[in-house]
Amino acid sequence: MKSAKEFAVWLYDRFKEVPEGVYLSRDDITTLSNRQHFSLDFVNDIHYELTLKNMGFVAGTHRDKFYLFHLPTVYWQHQEVIYLEERQSNVYPITQQSIS
Repeated sequence: MKSAKEFAVWLYDRFKEVPEGVYLSRDDITTLSNRQHFSLDFVNDIHYELTLKNMGFVAGTHRDKFYLFHLPTVYWQHQEVIYLEERQSNVYPITQQSIS
């Protein structure tokens, strides 16, 4: 039985060159990690180990697919201007009006 760290290292070594990432099924993980069953704690531990290598590992909504992907390195506000929203505010300073 592989630990989460061993499995994360194996995933990283095997798929680090795949830019679009891959997904694995629950059966794939069970077979590849030599485990009879696994919990979401195991998946969380794999994710933690992979984030140290700038990759992520998360479960889909139905927990039947698990996604391995490269973590983004660009902060969203550093994208080109076309992706940024204009900063608008509906808060205006209160100004004193002169009484005449």
